[in-house]
Amino acid sequence: MFKKVLLAALVVASAVFAQNFKVGAHAAGSYGTASGSNTDLIEIGWGPGFNVGVDAKYSVNPSFSLIAGLGVDYRRIFWDYGAFMKKMLTPFMTSDYGYSSQYDALVSALFNGTATFSFLYVDIPVVARFAPAPNFFIDAGIDVGINVLAEVTSEMMGMENTEDIDSDMKNTVDFAIVAGLGYSVTDKIDVNFRAVFGLTNMIDFEKAASSATPSTSGYSEDDDEDDDDGYSAKFDFKNMRFHLGVTYWFM
Repeated sequence: MFKKVLLAALVVASAVFAQNFKVGAHAAGSYGTASGSNTDLIEIGWGPGFNVGVDAKYSVNPSFSLIAGLGVDYRRIFWDYGAFMKKMLTPFMTSDYGYSSQYDALVSALFNGTATFSFLYVDIPVVARFAPAPNFFIDAGIDVGINVLAEVTSEMMGMENTEDIDSDMKNTVDFAIVAGLGYSVTDKIDVNFRAVFGLTNMIDFEKAASSATPSTSGYSEDDDEDDDDGYSAKFDFKNMRFHLGVTYWFM
């Protein structure tokens, strides 16, 4: 008798779990930049990316769910290196500092230089989902990214060069917080918007920048104070991206 009761309980529990458990696939386009201390001074711009993967959702009740994912996150970030150098060097381009017009061509090329940082991560988000109203939901949680590719492409005077960012210049693990909202179009299709704010630097910007571009006019890692123009030698490079995507729950 006990065995029959236990078996019946297991069958009921399995049915309830299966009913509350879903598996799906997601795809999202993204747009983002690097954020943190002093990034506004170095002319860091925005760049496109994408995020694809699978999700597993367990619904505790109609208003609350837990979602864990596994995916691939590709990020691109544009750096207007020329504008940065122009901001730094223009105050010193006078005869008082020994500047000569013979350097005009070189300076012009320098002022038009650009660089693009590219990253690829194995993405592991874990979020809590709240449904304050039918079909609408709010997400909040954490995201862990494991870096598998980091490179920088510099372009100057019509020439392009791509280099891998060395392991000593990047963080293998990237931690972030996630916030978002969305709408369930049907029981199987969700449309969502998410914002991701990094808590750790993706790379050591000073090292990565100096290895890919000409010298940044004497900036040093040992400097711990602002120079005369108000620039700091320390720059953050934390992930900040916005995703717009769709999830299809196929199970």
